[in-house]
Amino acid sequence: MKKIGITGGIGAGKTAVTDHLQERGYIVIDTDQMSRDMTAPGGKAIPYIREKFGDDLIDETGAMNRKKMRDIVFRDSKKLALLEQGTTMVLIEDLKKLSHELELKGNRVVFYAIPLLFEIGSSMEYDATWLVTADDETRIRRVMKRDGVDRENVIRIMKKQMPEEEKKKLASDVIVNDGDLESLRRQVDELLSKYGLSN
Repeated sequence: MKKIGITGGIGAGKTAVTDHLQERGYIVIDTDQMSRDMTAPGGKAIPYIREKFGDDLIDETGAMNRKKMRDIVFRDSKKLALLEQGTTMVLIEDLKKLSHELELKGNRVVFYAIPLLFEIGSSMEYDATWLVTADDETRIRRVMKRDGVDRENVIRIMKKQMPEEEKKKLASDVIVNDGDLESLRRQVDELLSKYGLSN
């Protein structure tokens, strides 16, 4: 089974890429969604978060308060490491199990959307890595509109992530998402052809 990792910084447009792949019938494992499920009401990471961060980080629905947590971890690297220990590390193990199950079912190719693919050092586990990128101003505008946050917050998050130039050196292929949706889809289709995956 061919495994292709899809990554990119905040606001780059990974979701537009994975939406297109799913529309074309490919299996996409979204680690962001897996992470959200872990921190949703009744999620497997909630007891850990309650123990390590306190009840204040759990909202009235029983989910992790994402805004409060984001404010804490992006200001304190030790708190970020503590959160990752109970979420990211568990997620990686869950991902390995899921990947094994999909392979046993005889799937030809599976795509994995992993925002921190290079940061967590697991890129070598994939047959190829596709980086979705866009210029900084485009990304900032997208995130401000999508999340309703101010420019300063977006820049702070971007500075915590691996620089785009470093990611480009590590990626097998780069998808530039500065144009329209058709341009993005065309680049994805070209990569599918390059890897012999067109269906």
